[in-house]
Amino acid sequence: MATSSRHRASRKRGGSELVAAVGGAVLLVVIAMLSAWAHHSLSTVQPASPHAAAAQPANSMSPPLAPLPMGTQVRAWFTDAKPSIIALFGAADNLVTAARYGDIAATGAACQTTAGAVANLQHHMPSPDPALNIELQQAITSYQLGIRHCVLGTQDRDPIEIGKATAFINQGSTYLNATVGMIEDDLSSDARDNRVWTV
Repeated sequence: MATSSRHRASRKRGGSELVAAVGGAVLLVVIAMLSAWAHHSLSTVQPASPHAAAAQPANSMSPPLAPLPMGTQVRAWFTDAKPSIIALFGAADNLVTAARYGDIAATGAACQTTAGAVANLQHHMPSPDPALNIELQQAITSYQLGIRHCVLGTQDRDPIEIGKATAFINQGSTYLNATVGMIEDDLSSDARDNRVWTV
């Protein structure tokens, strides 16, 4: 009976060892398969290219901003500068009218107003268009000469100086009108049809 128990225990141990051996063999096979698969996967991966960033979707990178077309730049500049241009036309017209009527006090006040309007326009210089800048600078130079003669003429009550002032102021308005015409031609026929240059 004791022998039979020992024999059964020995058979149990033998069975357990067999199961352990088979399990170990299966584990080794699984590890070998996984290792082979990992090696194959790693060997087929392409190395990172220096141009990999170029293959990214367009929305992952910000493209460089293209410069705005000249017409768009001039339109934006003109929208900003237009109130100063209109104010300068009005101030220059008031100066010439006051001088024509011989009103020294009103002419002197108009000189100061015109000087302020010229300074405001200069704050918007330069425009995006070099051709416009030439016309604008001619207008500004003529207005500044007119203002100098205006100040001298009203201080000395000198009609000759005041006459020179009105000539330069009118010349400045002629140049400024030419500039406005260039802008209107550049922007659109709608702008030509809807002039807003009279005060």
